[in-house]
Amino acid sequence: MRPLLAVLLLSVAASLTAAPPAPKIENLTATAAGGKVSVRFSLAGAFENEEMIEALRSGLPTSFTYAIEIYRDRPNWFDDGIASARVEVICTYNSLTREYLLNYRRDRHLVRSETFTDLAALERQMTTVVEPELFEIGDRKPYKLKVRVKADLMRDWLAYVIPWEMSTGWRETRVRTAEP
Repeated sequence: MRPLLAVLLLSVAASLTAAPPAPKIENLTATAAGGKVSVRFSLAGAFENEEMIEALRSGLPTSFTYAIEIYRDRPNWFDDGIASARVEVICTYNSLTREYLLNYRRDRHLVRSETFTDLAALERQMTTVVEPELFEIGDRKPYKLKVRVKADLMRDWLAYVIPWEMSTGWRETRVRTAEP
């Protein structure tokens, strides 16, 4: 029984050390001006997984979904949710034209479509989100507000049997006032 346990522990340790770094949200900023909040951030480590690049090149639709929320932080009480937005970045590869088609949607509405031939430029567009005037805050004081972001990446398989979404943790920042 003990040799079986040792083999199991070694295989788990080997799989953990060989795993690519987990994707995470970086450079999150939220700026208020004129009663509206602009949000900017990037997703780091999304394309460190070879399966992600292989899925893109094979023509499978590959998408990142960003959940963005603005809320009033109330210590020792429930946060006061103000608004939320959902940004989807969906890419498909056309093997005939050898181009990547990128669709950018905000709250299920198509904002723009672009085509790319360069994989590095596509990766930048998929992992960098700049949303000017995303949230309306009215006359609320920006320094009392926070924005949080989370990304849902591709579906992965646990033990090749159980499907599960690969996601980042929540990242939050306080809303800053734009300098005049």
